[in-house]
Amino acid sequence: MFAYGVWGMVTLTTAEYELSASRQLKRREFAGGAYRGYQAGETIFEVGNRRARIFYLVSGWIISWKLLPNGTRMVSDFSLPGDIVWTASAELSRETMQALSNIRIYELPALGDRKPESASNDLHRALLLEMVRRQARLTERMANIGRRDALARTAHLLLELAVRLGVFQHESADGFECPLTQAEIGDAVGLSTVHINRVLKDMRLSGLLVFKSGVVEFLDRKKLEELVDFDPSYLAPPPERRL
Repeated sequence: MFAYGVWGMVTLTTAEYELSASRQLKRREFAGGAYRGYQAGETIFEVGNRRARIFYLVSGWIISWKLLPNGTRMVSDFSLPGDIVWTASAELSRETMQALSNIRIYELPALGDRKPESASNDLHRALLLEMVRRQARLTERMANIGRRDALARTAHLLLELAVRLGVFQHESADGFECPLTQAEIGDAVGLSTVHINRVLKDMRLSGLLVFKSGVVEFLDRKKLEELVDFDPSYLAPPPERRL
């Protein structure tokens, strides 16, 4: 993943993601897992797969989507490096999970397969924290689609992804490499590809944002955040004492 700033390009490499992951995976709740890789476009979980899986996303992006009766697709979420994914909820909601880019995961034993001494309580807590985060994103996504205009929907999603990727933690960075197509962005915010194309053009001409060749660059992030009333507080980790 690449982040861009006024002083040039800040490169956040797959190796850096994997180094961060290796530190996380030393925690005892992650004991007993195994690494696996998927190519871009491969299906990780699909409707009808009843085997619930738990894995830590080491690198790459995953898209979760639901096919509606009329044949259209609704994107429900994107999983990014550092996320813990539990497919049990996808089974109930009849979602498909697919690799957007080449990905590497660390798959954990299913809850029912873990021995009592394997720190399952810690894993339960980690899963609960991840569920709370995902619920916060889904609630914001509902507000995005139901109560915001096209520009605000699109900008809000791209700002959210930047925050989740940690882009704004780097002082000189103001953008990120994004594997999404305009169709996938549209399916996530309830707009057609033609509409997304028009919105991205409007943001570029207004000096707010450029999305070109798979890179999102914020030209005036502060102005964009104010324009769409973006408040990233819903992305903050929930206090563990409340769980």
